[in-house]
Amino acid sequence: MSITASNCPLNLSLIANREFRLRSKGEWSDEDSSTLLLFDSIADEISTLKERIGQICASECDGLRRWRLHTQETHPLSMAPRLLKEQYNCRNTSQSYCKFLEILARYPQLVRNCSHQQPFRSFHLCEAPGHFITALDRFICTFHSNMDWFWEANSLNPHNETTDTCDMILEDEIILGQPARWHFGKDGTGDIRKWDNEYLTSLVSSGRYFLITADGSFYTQDVPSEQELRTLPLLEIEFNIAMKLLSEGGSLVIKVYTFFMPQTRNLIIRVASCFDEVSVFKPMSSKGGNNEVGTKYIPMLFIYGLNVQRYMICIGYRYQKAIQWNEADGNHAVRSCEIYFSKLQSLFMEANIRTYNTITKADLGVFRDCVLREFRKRTLASYIAMPKRDSHLLSPLLDRPWIGMFGSNYVENLRHICDKRSAVQHLKDFLQLDCMKEYDIIEDIEVEFADDEVEFIGWPLEKLIDEKVIVTGSTSDRIVHSLFVPPVLLRSLLKWKPEVLLDFCDGTNKNAQYVHSLEYSGHIIIDVCKIYSKKDWIFLLKSVLFGVMKQKISNLSLVWSAGSTPFILSRFSASVLAILCIMFFNVSFTGGSTFATFSMPNYPEDLPSGFELYLSLLSRISVQTGNLCCFVPYSMLAMMHPHLLSVNRRQWRDLLSVESISDLEVT
Repeated sequence: MSITASNCPLNLSLIANREFRLRSKGEWSDEDSSTLLLFDSIADEISTLKERIGQICASECDGLRRWRLHTQETHPLSMAPRLLKEQYNCRNTSQSYCKFLEILARYPQLVRNCSHQQPFRSFHLCEAPGHFITALDRFICTFHSNMDWFWEANSLNPHNETTDTCDMILEDEIILGQPARWHFGKDGTGDIRKWDNEYLTSLVSSGRYFLITADGSFYTQDVPSEQELRTLPLLEIEFNIAMKLLSEGGSLVIKVYTFFMPQTRNLIIRVASCFDEVSVFKPMSSKGGNNEVGTKYIPMLFIYGLNVQRYMICIGYRYQKAIQWNEADGNHAVRSCEIYFSKLQSLFMEANIRTYNTITKADLGVFRDCVLREFRKRTLASYIAMPKRDSHLLSPLLDRPWIGMFGSNYVENLRHICDKRSAVQHLKDFLQLDCMKEYDIIEDIEVEFADDEVEFIGWPLEKLIDEKVIVTGSTSDRIVHSLFVPPVLLRSLLKWKPEVLLDFCDGTNKNAQYVHSLEYSGHIIIDVCKIYSKKDWIFLLKSVLFGVMKQKISNLSLVWSAGSTPFILSRFSASVLAILCIMFFNVSFTGGSTFATFSMPNYPEDLPSGFELYLSLLSRISVQTGNLCCFVPYSMLAMMHPHLLSVNRRQWRDLLSVESISDLEVT
């Protein structure tokens, strides 16, 4: 497909019309035997092109930067999210949003009309930050405005302390907006590799789903040649989960990669055999080449090379076919599919090489306008701009102050902290920047919660769990992610001296009898180091509440007698302090040996009703599970965040004084 008659060196067909039909009406597509001869050579062809790109980047002092700029210009749909947001009234756009909007417009049968008695049900695996959901919402509001829609989703839990920050997408607006719809598994991590049949059965207790999406992936830019190998186990798990959740006749949209490995092809054949219609589709908004590919010419860097992401669109699930399939039937079709997409990648790379330093601004402008015009057409943008009903996702915006700690490109930045040497350098840089900034010193705080801010205390257990107020999950000896400490600092300390990372509620001199031996009256001084377990922390909270209600307690001081430096790292520690703030009107977070002091206990009549019952409930849960992770709403954690971050700042400045950190050698 030519752009214009002026022989522009770039061709729209390199970006558009990237689709291969694997199955139609339950039958495999006819293979082209002549193209199958290319299967073993296409990978070598792409490797040769990558080497040529490496030579180009290495031949100039800023070749890598210039190559990246060039490839951004030859794929102008990086601006597609902004285009939809600014010109077509779409909120929360991203490349994922654009991709799924294209998929829905190309395959409208993915959204089937349902009766009022039976809503359209969808489940979205590996979904954070939720832009497949927002794209589907806009599509339904535009073209199926009278249809009821019920959705649920999963992702790695962006609040879980046991999952590495580098492995997660931390944008949590949609998660916190409708927390009951998100499923993080029994352990609370959101890792679908840990889901068992019992948990999957619980997900379909109220019905199966007409549409499943799965957009999971692993970070493989350090070893891009192993992308297919590394992602295959995840792909298999996503497929297996989808088969258990799908209703008869349902549809699946799943991100896939290359099909070079026999194991991958067998998996694709097994799954495709269960559906009437199967296509592999690469949306226009998916870049023709964006994986970072290392070469011998730039050994420690990455160059703009090959993007092998595609989406497998499976329509018309048939359970009986799921238990009867023959891998030989589809092998030729799947191999032909790989040749088709790899050849497109090769042509795109050749076009980038051919036009590097030669294409004119005028030609780029013509190409950009043509691509954007085609994108508007393919996403039905003029219709999408005017939905016929309000969004299903409307919910009050929650303050999420922890998001500001992460910044853009946080995964790439954090992955540079990979050993002690890099950790020390990042600690020095972090502390230097930290000392240059001025922060408000927050010490004495007057705390007065509104009724709606503490109403959760009277909720039934089912709602507390659904709304993610009470969270249980896996425990770990080491916290690798926190909402209350900058991730650069946390990762650097983990790589440098992990033993210095101590959570406030995980004492160092534990005594099983300590909290039971305290006198809960007058001015109580509690040595946090000695508290034995989470169960004992809940016992402490119950005892303090009893003393406050009987007006026996005047002050409460939390001290740290050990020579170490604790931080508020976990949601559990933050929850403990939040509950104490409900009991007292005044609190002072000073850090150091006298970490926090609570004074002016509230009158019994000013305490939330059902407070004792709530803490008793927590006590039962902590005894039964032993792995209580959080027990206040995220809105309360957000309110506490500035104060907890402030006291943590004092702690890390004490731990990393300018004198001590500057003496460290970067070796």
